[in-house]
Amino acid sequence: MTQAILPAQDQDLGERRGKTPKTTIQISPHTRDYLDKIKEQSGAGTYDQAILFLIRERRKHLPSSFGKLPGIGHFVRE
Repeated sequence: MTQAILPAQDQDLGERRGKTPKTTIQISPHTRDYLDKIKEQSGAGTYDQAILFLIRERRKHLPSSFGKLPGIGHFVRE
């Protein structure tokens, strides 16, 4: 496994608050290779930025909950 040091918080938050605490994670060499490609393609300078890019892209493709009311079941026509 390869170890990468990544900030524990979203970088945008860290930049506003000053120094960002860091943590160590283990990833496989295969995953590191994918992250390196994502860093290059997205223009990210760090693994943290590459991971945040992936998170933001994933959020774009999540189904919208607009118009949904919590606690109400599915509509069933009588």
